[in-house]
Amino acid sequence: MDSLLQAVMMLRELEQDSQTPKNAKLKIGGTIKLLESSNGKMDVSKALNELESLSDDVNIPSHMRTQLFSVVSLLEIV
Repeated sequence: MDSLLQAVMMLRELEQDSQTPKNAKLKIGGTIKLLESSNGKMDVSKALNELESLSDDVNIPSHMRTQLFSVVSLLEIV
């Protein structure tokens, strides 16, 4: 499976998780849109920056932070 597609699927799971804070859902939704309309490495870099800033948020549960790191790892391959 394509790394980009797999990353989007993982982000959708996080977005739909009931334990995900609202502000994180908004950022994840924006990141999904960015990746789906991706025109190259610049959009992937923007998505990576967004996810890394989200993982630094103190309101993010630790299990979600781990999933975000997995998504970041997938996107670094792209």
